[in-house]
Amino acid sequence: MTRMLAAVMLICSFGTFSFGAFAAQGNNPSQGQFYISPGVVAHEGPDSRRVGHDDIDLGPGLILGYSFAERWSVELLGSRVESDFENIFGRGEDDVELVWVDVLYKLQSSNGWQPFLLFGAGRTEYEFDDVRPDSTDRQFNAGVGLFRQLSEHVSLRADVRGVSSRKAGGLEPFAFVGLTGFLGQGSTPPAPADSDGDGVPNDSDQCPTTPLGRVVDATGCQLDGDGDGVVDAEDQCPGTPAGATVNAQGCVEVVDSDGDGVADADDKCPDTEAGARVDASGCYLELEEEVTIDMNIEFDTNQAQIRPDHLSELSRTVTFLREYPTTQAVIEGHTDSDGAAAYNQALSERRAKAVYDYLIEQAGVRAERLSYAGFGETRPLADNNTAAGKQKNRRVSAVVSGTRTVRQ
Repeated sequence: MTRMLAAVMLICSFGTFSFGAFAAQGNNPSQGQFYISPGVVAHEGPDSRRVGHDDIDLGPGLILGYSFAERWSVELLGSRVESDFENIFGRGEDDVELVWVDVLYKLQSSNGWQPFLLFGAGRTEYEFDDVRPDSTDRQFNAGVGLFRQLSEHVSLRADVRGVSSRKAGGLEPFAFVGLTGFLGQGSTPPAPADSDGDGVPNDSDQCPTTPLGRVVDATGCQLDGDGDGVVDAEDQCPGTPAGATVNAQGCVEVVDSDGDGVADADDKCPDTEAGARVDASGCYLELEEEVTIDMNIEFDTNQAQIRPDHLSELSRTVTFLREYPTTQAVIEGHTDSDGAAAYNQALSERRAKAVYDYLIEQAGVRAERLSYAGFGETRPLADNNTAAGKQKNRRVSAVVSGTRTVRQ
């Protein structure tokens, strides 16, 4: 029996190394398949020792089978073995013919290996060369075996059994090794429905509309390695830090709500006014010293109306006020020395008021940031004894004050 088992294992190992590259997955036989297994049997019959022959005999064998259920098959085994003998009755050959019917139960398959259990019964006829009478024996057998799948329709098959009969005093050894051919496709159970074709059945698929060809996890959902909410197949920036805000491409999105050039994630003053100058933390830069802006707005004699050529100077002042939105500005009006001092005082106030109104009504500067005052002829810039000097004195200037600090 030991020699039989060693021979079976050797042949199976040869099949593994020789044909392993072609082994298909799955198990044979599948339900509804017929199969045929030509091979070699090795056995020692119960009469062998009695007639002086105690070696293991080899001979051809053939198995015909049908898988009637997912794990169950029924088989018919036939074999004829010839052996020489010599004993007190004489010398000759005995022919052993056996026909058995067996039931086979398949165990769990793995990587092309299909183990099984089997049991059955049958009869064996012994024919001697007129040395002694022929005889018939009823026998029972049970054992284990396996299929090693070599292709979709071919497997290596081997089994070892113990045989009990009415003539035997115990179990006699028996083995079969051969190739098995499977006929037809069988009636394998239909695969579970998988609407999106991702390999996860519908009843387990938590993401049932996955695009074809995407890699999914056990729940049928696409993988998101960095956990940013954008699946790996669409993530152009894999490995983004945990908690980072990303765009539709999975890349870190720089959000700057107030448009000051400092991202919201770093902005300590997230609601600064548009156009304002800010520091690295997104907070206002403020003036530290008083600054006077000479707008070079010069008026015609006895006039307080803003001319079109004043607009560029006004725009420069408006820009400065927007850059430093916490500053305050005083609009100052002036005149030359012609005319009465009281008249000139009122005229300078009207000129300052004209610029003040423009900055609020046209440029949108908040009124609480502005004030105006007239100084008449009391603060000349040039000599009032010349026409050119008088022109320079008919002017409006602005004093802007505040503090400049860089917030840390």
